[in-house]
Amino acid sequence: MKKVPGELDTGESRWPEPLVLLVGSALVFLLVACQLAIAATFTVTNTNSMGPGSLEDAIIRADTMPGHDIIRFNIPGVGPHIIRPLSPLSPLVDPSGVTINGFTQSGASPGSNPPSSAILKIELDGRNLGPGHGLPVPGFFILSSNNVIQGIVIDSFENDGIRIQAVQDTASFNYIFCNFIGTDRTGSVARGNGYDQEMPSAGINILVRPGSGEMYATKNIIDANLISGNHCDGIRISGFPPGDIFSNRILNNYIGTDISGNTDLGNKYSGVYIGEGAHNNVVRGNLISGNEFEGVCIVGNASLGVLSRQNVIEENIIGLSAAFAPLPNGRDGVSIGVEGATGEIGWAIANEIGPNNVIAYNGRNGVLVWEHPNSPSNADQNRISENSIYDNVGLGIDLGDNGVTFNDLKDPDSGPNEELNFPEITSITYDAGLATITGTVDIDVAPSRAVIEVFRASPDPANHGEGDLFLDSAEPDTGGNWTVVVAGLSSSDFVTTTVTDLKLNTSEFSRVEAVVGVEEQGSRLNVERSTFELLQNEPNPFHSRTVISYSLPVAGGVTLRVYDIAGRLVDTIVDGEQKAGVHRVEWSPKQASSAIYFYRLEARNHFEMKKMILLR
Repeated sequence: MKKVPGELDTGESRWPEPLVLLVGSALVFLLVACQLAIAATFTVTNTNSMGPGSLEDAIIRADTMPGHDIIRFNIPGVGPHIIRPLSPLSPLVDPSGVTINGFTQSGASPGSNPPSSAILKIELDGRNLGPGHGLPVPGFFILSSNNVIQGIVIDSFENDGIRIQAVQDTASFNYIFCNFIGTDRTGSVARGNGYDQEMPSAGINILVRPGSGEMYATKNIIDANLISGNHCDGIRISGFPPGDIFSNRILNNYIGTDISGNTDLGNKYSGVYIGEGAHNNVVRGNLISGNEFEGVCIVGNASLGVLSRQNVIEENIIGLSAAFAPLPNGRDGVSIGVEGATGEIGWAIANEIGPNNVIAYNGRNGVLVWEHPNSPSNADQNRISENSIYDNVGLGIDLGDNGVTFNDLKDPDSGPNEELNFPEITSITYDAGLATITGTVDIDVAPSRAVIEVFRASPDPANHGEGDLFLDSAEPDTGGNWTVVVAGLSSSDFVTTTVTDLKLNTSEFSRVEAVVGVEEQGSRLNVERSTFELLQNEPNPFHSRTVISYSLPVAGGVTLRVYDIAGRLVDTIVDGEQKAGVHRVEWSPKQASSAIYFYRLEARNHFEMKKMILLR
């Protein structure tokens, strides 16, 4: 939970006031990186385009003052207060940075769960600006490091809502928190930025332009913003050598929806675009739905031979609303190598899709991997692991944008992810809630060092299903044979699998097989353990049901209870005598809302507790 920052004194070694908003790794990240003193505080007292008390005047004064400055707002009246510049705001160029804090205006607050809980009172509206004549005209133009922008509505600008660009040195350690970018102040009406299509734009654009020299844009954080309704990409991260753009974090944003997360307010292009050599960026915990192109697009540059690589897409909701209803992106949920309908680019390797993304209802495939024909290995080693992928119009995973890529003997071919053969399921036997699944995989690199992932399947017309629930994984032997025993299935379910090889290529989903022939004749799994052990629930996070496994060294009384974060009892899953061995139970909460919960196992004076996350 993020809290509204309090006022800080301007001590020699004090941090700017918004840093109390940061939690976890972000706080450590900025505290360690930027030891800055607060130099001065400037207060905006009117909505004028320039002159004393204006935002422009405060930016000019902060840029010329050494040290990290703070810009506060104290405009009379209940608001909202709309600032409509008649000329572009001055760029932020002070190396020590400035904090522009819209939450200092009376009545503004991020609330307990931003962006959906936020109330913003300061709006920056670009509709009165003239054309840029080939120059970027963003809302805020950041050309330096250590800046913080929070609590501002930013709309109707010709180019980007916020532009972070490395020009003379680096543009790093900037923190963009809880702004509405491309909507009105209610977060429910589109007022997009980026209507000038002459240059690539985005709601938030982080970039190093071609010919910029050895400039760097790195370690910027985009957190808990509403980025919707723009005439361009929601977020764009791109850069060309010899410059570099890496290690930026896109966290907890709503991208393409309204403030509730349940209504389409999509950006015109991709929700998140990562391209032209961007690498090691993280997209985590976002709601990315309703955008006209892809939810997430990762491409390189085929003409220059520049690879986008090692980007991580995890724990996002892509193609659904906050209530898990369909809210599709127009094309693929995640596209590696293709942008829009015609941008077949390729040149994206070693990216990681997962774990714990939910990718559903999108207009084409769940995940697409496409390789440019000018090189035999420019879209390989893309790992797609432990996600929930279902009900997309096309395949769950498509290697090549050409439908099911069927297996070939010994897997000699090349192509996206080397067109890795998918596993084949040879048998499923089911007894007392446990399914024993056996199969084979025919791949050309060290089968015993590959990983088979097993999913409950959502069948599609191609009969190569999408994996809607990750169940477990298995390691094949040297001959490619594998077996796994899983809980969480019923006699009406289907199963599918993928394989990820030693080089981190992931296959398409395998042919779907049905769970049939159920006879309840007692548990087939009764493994004696010498220790008491509670395992992590699977999947985690989950949205409808999850499986909790534990082992008991001896028989006895057992309780398994679920508590909320305040320590209140939510549910009792198990309360009774159980035999020694491995036990698996399913929890399907009916009334619980999205939150962090704790499950506690007690048996014979021994207890253990773990955390799980429910996402509705």
